[in-house]
Amino acid sequence: MKVLTAAEMREVDRLSTERFGIPSLQLMEAAGTRVADACGKFVGSAATRPTKIAVLCGKGNNGGDGLVAARTCSRLARR
Repeated sequence: MKVLTAAEMREVDRLSTERFGIPSLQLMEAAGTRVADACGKFVGSAATRPTKIAVLCGKGNNGGDGLVAARTCSRLARR
């Protein structure tokens, strides 16, 4: 797996939007949903799921991804 800097990730997002016509909102929704899916696999079944989570976002334009992850985790917790 290649780890990107914040600047590199911004460039990947920009190029994805420019070259392939993928809206940035769609990229954000996909990233946040994948994070929530990974969290769901990590915490296990409904019986062992925590009642609260914290989503922390660093610098690098990932606040929207974190918001989607938090929203999706909240929806998954209600199931």
